[in-house]
Amino acid sequence: MISKNKKELLCKFVENTCEECKKEFDISELEIHRIRRGINGGTYDDFRNLKVVCSECHKMYHFGEFT
Repeated sequence: MISKNKKELLCKFVENTCEECKKEFDISELEIHRIRRGINGGTYDDFRNLKVVCSECHKMYHFGEFT
């Protein structure tokens, strides 16, 4: 799980915008997606492995809509 401070930092960096649909959201509506999954060694410690996405785009990642 990602810390609140790290989530706030990431969201601020992308100006509270989903990196997929490019829409602006309140920070409470944004989620952090790990590009490389935990079972494959992906962590929340490497910023290059993280994307800020809205809940709808996050669902699409997990249902295979995005690669």
